[in-house]
Amino acid sequence: MTAYYIHLPQDFHDYEWEYEKKGWLLLMIDISGKSYFFTFYDPVRLGQTIKDNLSKYNYFFEENLVVIDKVNLKNIQNFIENMINTEK
Repeated sequence: MTAYYIHLPQDFHDYEWEYEKKGWLLLMIDISGKSYFFTFYDPVRLGQTIKDNLSKYNYFFEENLVVIDKVNLKNIQNFIENMINTEK
């Protein structure tokens, strides 16, 4: 039994390739009975977002930011499982 649940967008499995291409995704994830929001970015999209925000606002801030090679379910699950295993 997994100790987490990922609240995926309803169309995620049909359009996972599109989320991966977009390079970012905000998800609610339940871990051991608590809910957390994580924003997942790939490095390229994160760089673009940081540059845009610095230009527009002079700062960049994102709570619970996770950078993964590609924004896909496999990498998101890998992050969560590694995070859970390091907290034991």
